[in-house]
Amino acid sequence: MHPAVMRHAVVALLISWPVLAAGAGGVWAAELADSGVCARCHEAQAGLAAGEGGHAAFLDCTTCHEARRPTAFGRGHRTIPRSCTGHHAVSVESHPVPARTLRPARLRRRCLTCHEPHGSENAHRVRTKIRKKRRLHPVDFQAAGGAGPGSFVDPANPGKGLCEICHRNTRYYRASGDGESHYTADCSACHDHAAGFRPVISDATCAVCHPDQAARLATGNGHQTEFANACSSCHAEVTPEPGPGHRARSDCADCHSPERVATHATGVAAPCTQCHEPHGTDNIRLVRDVVQTPQGIERPILFDSLAGRADGSFASASAPGTGLCEVCHTSTDFYRADGTGLSHFTDSCVRCHPHAAGFFPR
Repeated sequence: MHPAVMRHAVVALLISWPVLAAGAGGVWAAELADSGVCARCHEAQAGLAAGEGGHAAFLDCTTCHEARRPTAFGRGHRTIPRSCTGHHAVSVESHPVPARTLRPARLRRRCLTCHEPHGSENAHRVRTKIRKKRRLHPVDFQAAGGAGPGSFVDPANPGKGLCEICHRNTRYYRASGDGESHYTADCSACHDHAAGFRPVISDATCAVCHPDQAARLATGNGHQTEFANACSSCHAEVTPEPGPGHRARSDCADCHSPERVATHATGVAAPCTQCHEPHGTDNIRLVRDVVQTPQGIERPILFDSLAGRADGSFASASAPGTGLCEVCHTSTDFYRADGTGLSHFTDSCVRCHPHAAGFFPR
């Protein structure tokens, strides 16, 4: 049976129930206690509740609407003592869950602005029309996600997505159809309903804005073994809002003794990150895939061996000047970046040039 036909059949059954009950000897008090009588005056709500997406499978009308005047009909004859927050322990504004259930006026502003509790053709009981700026905006919401038809934002109809219709001063996805776009996979990954859709930054969501670092951590050659992929182990929160400077950067020396901070041959201290990528690389010892030399030149690096003069090690045997140490050498006697210079001891360079000494010979 078509859903619309089924819905009308259920509504008709609900409307006829009081008559059947009275014919069987029932009294009005019993009829009022049965939610079926509600359909006599509230056909639309009863139809929504009986249809897909309604509460009818779990609740009847009297669960949320208690009788204020048990033997009378009319405006205000029922109350709403059990609000949404009495069943759903989530916040719908940018502050914590209220300690007590919401009264009807606040409930309409906070939950019922976007949701139709009796039921909706949209997912999550989202209203098919939402009022904003004294206008009703049609809403098609089929599934939580990101940018796509029937989701939070609609690329085909800018400004018409569920979230967009309320955005006036945001940087992204405005109701006017303009504004910038950003992460399109799943808005709720950062904008949590329980936080009133404020951006919530956590170790689980860092990858949204930092995909390159997340991918590097996933190589298995980073710090994730020690820190279990917890970005906060090195990046403490400065501010809960996203944007430049919202997280701190721990100094390498906080975990690695200062004497292990290398200096290059000129004696000038070089930052650890000039040669190392702390999130992970394809090279061993977290050596960068591309190293920027003191001359400002970026040189690709393959480093998978500590042998010494060998391909993929400190000095390259087949491509002189491309080894990890060589790319920075311009005035040394040995192994220069231009491929010239003398060669000497070809075993592991760190036997004489230890990292802890800034690679100065010992």
